[in-house]
Amino acid sequence: MNICPINEKLGRFDDNVAHSNGRYGLRIFHGILPRTYPCSPITIDETNTADPYWQNPLITANFNRLTSWKNKRNGAIAESVADVRFNDFKVADNILAGIEFSITGFVGDNLPSINNPLVIGKSANTEDLLDQARPHGIITPRKENFVVDGAKFYNYNWNEAAAFGTCSHCFHPAATDSGAR
Repeated sequence: MNICPINEKLGRFDDNVAHSNGRYGLRIFHGILPRTYPCSPITIDETNTADPYWQNPLITANFNRLTSWKNKRNGAIAESVADVRFNDFKVADNILAGIEFSITGFVGDNLPSINNPLVIGKSANTEDLLDQARPHGIITPRKENFVVDGAKFYNYNWNEAAAFGTCSHCFHPAATDSGAR
């Protein structure tokens, strides 16, 4: 009862490489919601515009400089996250998406984000499987208050490939489209 791992502060995640995985290069699954008091709930005080989370301050989880390519689904995906930031990622040749955020509705204020990614749909090092796919560079979450800043996209010019896709996992019947389109 006194240990709440998904709410603990993240250590360091810097300069990792992932490639040729059966699904994901990086997958944050079942949540990461770091805050000062991990076993206490996130409390939002909307009257305190300086810090609406002052009763249990959020802690930013920075994932820095991941290079991820040729994964059979995504280069990176974050599901059920609070203030999680993907910084300076390089992704290429991933079948479904370079980067995807799924559920970010735990906090507002544009805290979850993707910053300065290099996103390549198809490189000269591609495989035949990618030629049949319709990947997206970044698939955005189901809710608002999400930021993509400084993204550079290359080579999404085949089939129905696109730089952006909306509403992560909304193709699934159990998913909810919560207005992020």
